[in-house]
Amino acid sequence: MEKILFLHGALGSKLQFSPLINALGDSFECHSLNFAGHSGELIPAQGLTFQTFAQNILDYLNANKIDKINLFGFSMGGYAALYFAHLHPERVVKIMTLNVKFNWDPITTAKETGMLDPDKMFEKVPQFANNLMVLHGMNIWKNLLKSTSDMMKKLAETVVMSEEQLKSIQHPVLLGIGDRDTTSSISETLTVYQMMPQAQFWVLPATAHPFERVSTAQLELMIKSYF
Repeated sequence: MEKILFLHGALGSKLQFSPLINALGDSFECHSLNFAGHSGELIPAQGLTFQTFAQNILDYLNANKIDKINLFGFSMGGYAALYFAHLHPERVVKIMTLNVKFNWDPITTAKETGMLDPDKMFEKVPQFANNLMVLHGMNIWKNLLKSTSDMMKKLAETVVMSEEQLKSIQHPVLLGIGDRDTTSSISETLTVYQMMPQAQFWVLPATAHPFERVSTAQLELMIKSYF
């Protein structure tokens, strides 16, 4: 039975994948983890980085004695999957990503980080703020917002994976993007797809960025087909 490790996005948790994992349980050996800083995991002293996320993946595989695995990554988790494959190609079989933001220019970064102010969040989307408080801890969620904002700002200033490094990924990769995603975009996903020698490209109809807005049934069918 093929193994799949599910990797969540920023401010998410492995719990988001529960309905999908339940649907796939008869077909795959499904795994999931919480990245550093999320759902009770400590925020490292150096903050949130993709180096740390890659180490989270490696530690999980080693702890569970998994030699090689397929990776499904949503948003931040998709970029972490690609970065991990670059660092540890021998531990990865295939990769599928969904709604990954690749282009962190100053304008879009300012837009994304502007939404991570806890006071504004309570004012405009109180239910979402309350959900974050429950998911990550009453005394931790604000620190997670700040650390996530800091990470995004660094992405606009430094290159985590260069074009050459993306081109060097030899694994089969399926890059998925929602046609209504206003965080990422079809164009930036298509640009990365054209870089990768073994990549495929998939556009999900009527799909915005949040994972909760993605059709579990559509995703289940594509995962079963691809992996």
